Amino acid sequence: MKRSELIFQSIALITLAVAFILFWNFSKGVSFVENGTLFDATVTDSYSVLQENLNRMIPILLGAILFSVAIAFYLEEYLARTSWKYQIIARQIAILASIPSLLYGILGTYFFVFKTEFGSFFTHALTFVLLVLPITIQSTQRAIRGVDISVREAAYALGAKRRHVIVHHVFPHAFSTIMAGIFIAISRTLAISALIIVVYVWTEHTPQSGDPFHIPGSVIVLLLLSLLSSVLSSFLEAKTNWS
Repeated sequence: MKRSELIFQSIALITLAVAFILFWNFSKGVSFVENGTLFDATVTDSYSVLQENLNRMIPILLGAILFSVAIAFYLEEYLARTSWKYQIIARQIAILASIPSLLYGILGTYFFVFKTEFGSFFTHALTFVLLVLPITIQSTQRAIRGVDISVREAAYALGAKRRHVIVHHVFPHAFSTIMAGIFIAISRTLAISALIIVVYVWTEHTPQSGDPFHIPGSVIVLLLLSLLSSVLSSFLEAKTNWS
C-alpha cells in the first residue's frame, strides 16, 4: 500500500471511529420523547410503538436512497479520483459497506427493542441510513463507471453542459444498475426490520414450555418483500448484462 493510500485509509478509520463514539454517547444520554412526554413502555402497547417506529423509517429510507444516489454522482462526476475528498469519502463508504448486515441488525435491535427508552428518532433514523447509504452509493458508483466514456465525449462535443450530460445521458444509461443496487439496499433493510420484530417477540412474548413459537404475519410479509426485492435486483442486473 502506498504511503498516501495508508494515510487516507487511516483518516477514514479515525473519522468513522470518532463518529461512532459520539453517536453511541449521544444515544445513551437522550430520552425518547413522544408528543412532549417521556415514553413509558409499561403504559403504552410496546409492540404498536415498535411498528410505528419502523413505519416512520420509510420516508427516512427513501430520503437516504436519494441522498446516496446524489453522493455517488457527486463523487464520480464532480470530484477527481485523485483528490483527497474523494479518497477519504470513498474509503469511509467502503468500510461501512463491508460491515456485515448482522452487525447493523444487532445495532437496530439494540435501539428499537432493548433500549427504546434511551433512543430517539435520530438514533433510529441513523441506524437505517447506515443500512442503505453505503450499499446504494457503491452500486451507483459502479453503474456510473459502467457508462461508456464515448457517451460523455459525444455529448460534450455537441456543447452539452455537465448537468445535461448527467441527466440526459449518464443517468438513463446507468438507471437499471442503479435500481438493482437500490433494491438490494431495500432488501437488506426489510430483512433487518423482520429481525427486529422477531427479537422483540422472543424477548417480550417468550412462550411457555411446550408452546409453539408464533411468528407475526408482519415478519412473513417483510421477508417476502425482501425476497422480492432481491429477485428484482437480480433481474435488473441480468437485463443490464444482456443489453
